[in-house]
Amino acid sequence: MLEDATRIVAEASAQGIFLRLLGAMGIRVNGSKHENLFLRLNRLNSQQKFTDLDFAAYGAQRNQIRKLFKENGYVINDNALLMYGNSRLIFTQPVKGYSVDIFFDRLHYSHDVLFGQKPDSGRLHLSPVTLSAADLVLEKLQIHEINEKDIKDLIVIFAANTIGKTDGEGTVNGLYIAQVLADDWEFWFEATTNLDKVRQFLDKYHREGLIDGNEQVTVSTRIEELRNLIGTQPKTHKWEKRNKAGSKKKWWRDVEERSR
Repeated sequence: MLEDATRIVAEASAQGIFLRLLGAMGIRVNGSKHENLFLRLNRLNSQQKFTDLDFAAYGAQRNQIRKLFKENGYVINDNALLMYGNSRLIFTQPVKGYSVDIFFDRLHYSHDVLFGQKPDSGRLHLSPVTLSAADLVLEKLQIHEINEKDIKDLIVIFAANTIGKTDGEGTVNGLYIAQVLADDWEFWFEATTNLDKVRQFLDKYHREGLIDGNEQVTVSTRIEELRNLIGTQPKTHKWEKRNKAGSKKKWWRDVEERSR
């Protein structure tokens, strides 16, 4: 599946199509130098296999993407066409038996993670194969009912990337994350709550011997650096207005359960 994913991203790029991995495979690729940590955390299923591929893309290139996957032997899910309209495509790989989700312009789950709508103004150019590290972090922090797989993914991302104020290889753009959250109290509350959960599980995994002391210190320090950027970023009027109701008001969107 990894070979399939990187090959089809390369084919898309050769045709001027922006297609970027996200989800578990995206994090596996982003944290490729930390494959040992990924495996030590038992991130995959009992067969140590990925179950699906997730991609981000621009809706403006929807027809080109549909043609690309068809030419590569993937079969479109017609029911998904009716269910999701222009926001998402789902394919299956009939020989190997896995599915492919393609999300256009945004992830729309507990909270929105925006990719942009056009190649000249979106975020998909920031990394050649996957979403940017910052967007991979936001993808996981937006989950209301975050589970251990998501927490393990975040640990790998923070182990593999420093916290900075720009996008680049090996860097989570913490300033961008802080700016996104400074305009959305509900996403901010979810994200900061989830970061606290990551730190709790980080200590647990260290006690269980799944991560070593250096990894624990590195990840903990980077989470604290991100929290500091989030905390010091000036909040918008929209954020301040929503802050008055706080957690007394529902702060997440209910979504369908799906494999992560």
